Formats: sequence, structure tokens, C-alpha cells
Amino acid sequence: MAKDIFSVVTGQIVNLLEKGIVPWRRPWSGCGPVSYQSNKEYQGLNVFLLQSEYKSPYWMTFRQAQKLGGSIKAGEHGQYIVFSDSYMKKTEDDKGNPIKVPVRFLRYYTVFNWEQTRGIPEKQPVENDNRQIISAQELLIRQAPRIETADAAYYVHSRDTIGLPPLEKFDSSEDYYSTAFHELTHWSGSPLRLNREGIRNGHFGTQVYSQEELIAEMGAAYLCQIAQLDTTEIIQNSAAYIASWLTHLKENPKWIVQASSKAREAVDFILTGQLRESTTCAAATAAEAA
Repeated sequence: MAKDIFSVVTGQIVNLLEKGIVPWRRPWSGCGPVSYQSNKEYQGLNVFLLQSEYKSPYWMTFRQAQKLGGSIKAGEHGQYIVFSDSYMKKTEDDKGNPIKVPVRFLRYYTVFNWEQTRGIPEKQPVENDNRQIISAQELLIRQAPRIETADAAYYVHSRDTIGLPPLEKFDSSEDYYSTAFHELTHWSGSPLRLNREGIRNGHFGTQVYSQEELIAEMGAAYLCQIAQLDTTEIIQNSAAYIASWLTHLKENPKWIVQASSKAREAVDFILTGQLRESTTCAAATAAEAA
């Protein structure tokens, strides 16, 4: 069963990454899965296992639903969650003396989202008291990108749309704008704008995908600094994310220079709305092809 669970986890992670969602880079709360019974957020693998289309973050087992006086709707299917457990096994040491050793194993439960239940009161997540930061908000909307409220942060090239969770769901206002600037940098690479290869052909796992992610995070770091959001924590988060590409950077030492140049180009466009002459021709060609 453990093997099947890990296959499910891997599949869900790859699916999210292919959609442009990085599930472990999630500086917002309230959208993540939470135990209805304990009010605690799920950790580790269970965060990935419980990624879903449901708006409610609350999950419970079939038995927990019954104890709460409710039930699971007919025909609903649950999701696996896993945790490590152990028991003491009797054995012998090298001298034949009886001993007990811990044996660890993976256990699992099936849980259901609150939206799959009947007769159980709805809960609302606690929201953070975040506020718009004028300097950052002005940068975000300067070129009028299409932004929609969503349960995850992403840029969808086919719809030319940025998705962002609500401001109050983030751990801080700075986290919101850092995430928004990452997606805004992706947006700048559309064929209608700077026409970057990572947006046109950036399939997950490819070199251009990796470089586009690096460009987006560097662009976000630059924009945070321009908006005076370059706090130690924000810069550390960007550095940690960029570090996840270190293997690629070591194999391709020119990447950091190339990505920096493209990130600066993205920031220039976000600030001015002006394309360089070389990109103007490329964007026009792409627009005609579309």
C-alpha cells in the first residue's frame, strides 16, 4: 500500500508542477489542508495528497463525520493521508539474548473534505490582518495584468492570466507581493510582451522551464527591492527558492548571468511598458501567429 501512496504523491506533485504551481513554495495559509477535528494543518506528504479543487480546507475521516452527527454524501470518494507508526518486535541480539527493536511502517487513513459531508457545521479559517502596500500594489497593477482570485499562485499562458490567493490568506503582506511579483515576471514573458522561450515552450523538467523559474524569482527579488519590500526574510525566501536550482546552475554557469539579464528586462517592461526593439519584433510576430 505504501508504494501506491508514494505513486499518488509523485503523480500529484508532477501534475501541480506541470500546471506551474510549486506546492512547497506556499507562503499562505487558510488554503492548505486542515484537520476538522484538531484545527491543525496537515504536514509533509499529506499537504500534497490533499491538494484539491475544494474551497474548504477542512478534512475528516468517515468515523469523525459520524461522531459529529453528520455523514458523507453518497458516491463521494476520499483521499489518502499517511503517517509513520511503529511497534516493538521481539528478536535476539548477536549473543542470542532476547531484545525488542522498533519497526517503523506507514499507515494511512481515508479522509473527506467538509464539502463532501452532510449535517456538519461549516468552519471558516482564521484570516491574517494584511494590508495593501501602496508601493507594491502600484507596481503589480501598473501594466494592468489580468489577475484572478484562486487557491494557488500561477500564471496561465493560454489565458494570459495570473492567479493569486486573497491577500488575507498569506502569512504577511510582503509574502503576498513577493509571490505576485514572481507570477508577474512570468506574465511579462508572454509572446505578446517579451516573448521568452520559457513561457512559449517551458514544459516541466526541461532546461528552459528551469531557467524561466530562475528568471521569475530574480524578477520578483528585484521588484521587491524597488517596492522597498527587501526585508531579510523575503530575500532569504527568494535565495532558498533559487538554491533549489543550484544543480542546474552548476552545470550551466552562464544561466545566472542570462537569467539576471532577462529578469532586468522583465522589470523594465513592468515599470515602463516599453519593449526593446529586438523584443518588439518578436512579440509582433508571435501576436500575428496567435
